[in-house]
Amino acid sequence: MEEEDYGSLQNHLENDPDLTGPERVIADNTRMLFESVPQEKLPEGEKDRIWNRIIGYAQIPKADTRKRLFRLASWYRVAAVVTLISLAGVGYKLLKRPDSDVMKQAASSVSIESTETRLMLADSRTIHLKGENSDVVYQNDLIRIDSSGVEKNVNPAQKDGLNTLVVPYGKRSRITLSDGTKIWLNSGSRLVYPSEFAEGKRAVYLDGQAYFAVAHDTDRPFYVQTDRMDIKVLGTEFDVSSYGDDQKVSAVLAKGSIELLTQKDSFWGGQRSKMVPGTRAVYDGISKRAQIDKVNVDEYISWKDGYLIARHQTLNEVFKKLSRYYKYDFTIQDEEVGMETFSGSLDLHEDIDQMVIGLADATSLKYHKSERRFIFEKKDTPSE
Repeated sequence: MEEEDYGSLQNHLENDPDLTGPERVIADNTRMLFESVPQEKLPEGEKDRIWNRIIGYAQIPKADTRKRLFRLASWYRVAAVVTLISLAGVGYKLLKRPDSDVMKQAASSVSIESTETRLMLADSRTIHLKGENSDVVYQNDLIRIDSSGVEKNVNPAQKDGLNTLVVPYGKRSRITLSDGTKIWLNSGSRLVYPSEFAEGKRAVYLDGQAYFAVAHDTDRPFYVQTDRMDIKVLGTEFDVSSYGDDQKVSAVLAKGSIELLTQKDSFWGGQRSKMVPGTRAVYDGISKRAQIDKVNVDEYISWKDGYLIARHQTLNEVFKKLSRYYKYDFTIQDEEVGMETFSGSLDLHEDIDQMVIGLADATSLKYHKSERRFIFEKKDTPSE
């Protein structure tokens, strides 16, 4: 797609003698829009993808497209094409979001494997948080940290850099950001965030699972960015699960409304979906599509209160969650047994051995323990 293509389309809008009065007004407005939007230079491969999508949008055959464009396309479609082209550069720039790439790099550079939760500050200091649960609060230019019942205050020093909260398997943490937003981080999660948000936008990056209670701010939308799906909100409560070893990313909305932005690799291939309370969106990394369904929200957010609620979940799914929560390996010997479903509630405050006894009774399975591993199998069928 070359510059002369843009010029030809613009020239057609300006010089078509068959335009009526109302059509001329719309054509002039389209031209002014084109001129007012700053053009971003797109990568070479993206240019061709955009051109092909525009041709499909205008329903113009690909063969000999440039020669047949003006003969086959109505002026309405040409106007739409010019408008889309004029927005291409800006749209590409907005959805690629360089800050997301920086945050992702910051998250991936820190290993999740650790015996303690770690708060890694922008000035390269690392603070170790002891205990299974910890609390981090940004307040009055200080960071208040509570771990294992011990409180201490830390000066963030560098306010314009990125911090990373790393919660290993077997641990949980809660953080209150400088804007008042509260975030509960589940086991095996990493959160990248600034000490203070800039004007116009609030953004964090999540790898893992977290529950968000976002402080309302009309002038500064809040973005939760993940590797495959972003969420835009003004003020609401929702859960996001985006573990690197899961094929699917999900969001569950408890209160308010949110907008999903998926398939971020291309402006023209992106999908935007709005959610209402009581729904769950699942984005599949293979199909590149998000599906939204009504759900019982408690089933997906109860972990932050120390419970696992399952309704017709496979044992494989339940055991994967338990492995992350306790940092123990839960294994099922028989693949078919792993696909059986389980419904019930598990109290994660219990000692792990007591919890496993109750789980085995509820599922009619037997197990044995080997160091940090529970191995489950079917109980022997009594002989007649």
